[in-house]
Amino acid sequence: MNQAAQRQEADVRARARDWAQRFEPLLRGPWTQDAALALHEELDRIANAADAASDEPLAIAAVELTVYLCYFVEDGNTPDAAQMEAMRRMARGLAGERVEPAAADDAPVTLTAPVTLAAPVAGATLMCLTDDPALVAELSIELAQHDIGLVAHASAESVLAASPFGGMHGVLVDASHLGALDTLARQGARLAAEAQRPLLIALLREAQVAQRMQALRAGADHVLAADAGLAALAARIARLLGSWKRDPLRVMVIDDDRSQAVFCESVLRHAGVVARLHSDPREALADIGAFAPEVVLLDLYMPEIDGLEMAARIREQPGTEFTSIVFISGDHEADTRFQALAAGGDDFLTKPVLPRHLIAAVVNRGRRARQLRARFEPAG
Repeated sequence: MNQAAQRQEADVRARARDWAQRFEPLLRGPWTQDAALALHEELDRIANAADAASDEPLAIAAVELTVYLCYFVEDGNTPDAAQMEAMRRMARGLAGERVEPAAADDAPVTLTAPVTLAAPVAGATLMCLTDDPALVAELSIELAQHDIGLVAHASAESVLAASPFGGMHGVLVDASHLGALDTLARQGARLAAEAQRPLLIALLREAQVAQRMQALRAGADHVLAADAGLAALAARIARLLGSWKRDPLRVMVIDDDRSQAVFCESVLRHAGVVARLHSDPREALADIGAFAPEVVLLDLYMPEIDGLEMAARIREQPGTEFTSIVFISGDHEADTRFQALAAGGDDFLTKPVLPRHLIAAVVNRGRRARQLRARFEPAG
């Protein structure tokens, strides 16, 4: 490393230490949104400077804390004591201090800790929103064959109040309560982690296209019909619950901008998503079959192979028929967006991307990819 590079690295590390010192009074209180916002913006600049100085450990530490702070800065939330301590430890690490791992009984609470169910789905609980006691009685017997318990509720409010919403395995919404799907879906959206929210299943008594569309638009993950009998319905529910939380969404991030890629990976990891980074498009193409992502987050402008050509090559790969491609770029021109979508993209995000927008795009596209794969691929 030459002297200029050494000075650049020393300067950015000094900025990080100074930032950590000014962050500490905010953690001691009182917490103010204006101060948090100013420090958040400065930390983002430090992350970019660390990346420019090729100081990867500092860049990653800064991005991690930036992502954590986003939850409070964007939504106006005030951190609790455990979250304050988590940020204090992260700030100490940012400043170069040696931070001992948190004790198991004193570990900081993550914002969106994913909940993963072990296979099989034995012992799962399905909430059922219905006014039909006969359905509850008969379906309970069939679900018991799969070791799934059924608990009936008469309103969405009752379902949400019954237990922590993120701890449920699934919610079955009977046809007469389809209007409640929107409320349940909105609550699920607040749980950023795909692995944390329950599966929403709409139950139709008749195969009506209008009702199916209503349920899907309201946020249902699957729409099932009871016309094949309750035994078949129970078996289908068991399969859906068994595959829902065992396997978190997989996203491949392809971006030659290291700081942007690390930012996306950190945001998605905090949301319970498995992300794999590639700065070389050729390496990404070689890996996409083995990793089998539901979503590819693709930078539009890259050397050698740009995003448009990369999208076409991805579409040529076997097994990517249901993979969603989300472009990300600093280009705000409408023509660029149209070109990206015409090249095979499913969505387009413009930089800078807010974490909640990134999570929403990835989770929604990932869910859609899984639904299509489950519907059209033969069962294994």
